[in-house]
Amino acid sequence: MLKFIAERFYMIPLLAVLFMYLYYMGGEDIIFFRKKRYAEEPKSQERLMSALARFARPRSFKTMGRTTFEFNGERQTYDAILLSFYGTIAFKADPKGGDIYGDSNKDEWTQVFLGEKKNFPSPLNDVRGASRFFREIYRKENVKFGQVEGMVVFTNREVAVAVPKSAPACKADKLTEMLQSKKFIADNGADIEAMKAALEKYIVAE
Repeated sequence: MLKFIAERFYMIPLLAVLFMYLYYMGGEDIIFFRKKRYAEEPKSQERLMSALARFARPRSFKTMGRTTFEFNGERQTYDAILLSFYGTIAFKADPKGGDIYGDSNKDEWTQVFLGEKKNFPSPLNDVRGASRFFREIYRKENVKFGQVEGMVVFTNREVAVAVPKSAPACKADKLTEMLQSKKFIADNGADIEAMKAALEKYIVAE
């Protein structure tokens, strides 16, 4: 076996040069270099939690995974929750790929994927009720909660998101950058442990 490898060792540099030449000439037009583009990210939840952990863990903030809450007869489900001194951010993971165009004030956004264009309901609709819902829980439990809002995270690796900077939406790989802004780093006096304990009282099975 060793003799076989030694006799053909000279081929390794040649193969490396050929590989680099093919990539330079064809790149992703050659099938074995092509990245698979998913219409929807198959590991959307995992990508959201991974991105959130990168921000939360070194700061000792608390996170919760996909959770359903019921309060005053109303149910809401979120893919992730961040509890920090800023307050609470409830997240929805959006797995769509392609190019996404949207605006906070529009009821429909647009997706262009592999040349096909289609409209879909604004994903921000899924988080608009988060602020009121969590505030009601915290007030009921007499908890210092700071600020509360919702955010949409696009988890597809190949997605491109074109939305205003003011919109609470971003790609997963931009989440840490977004959360490091002065707004979300601010200490609003929120009690992280008390908020977590309050929310846990209202968790129900999906």
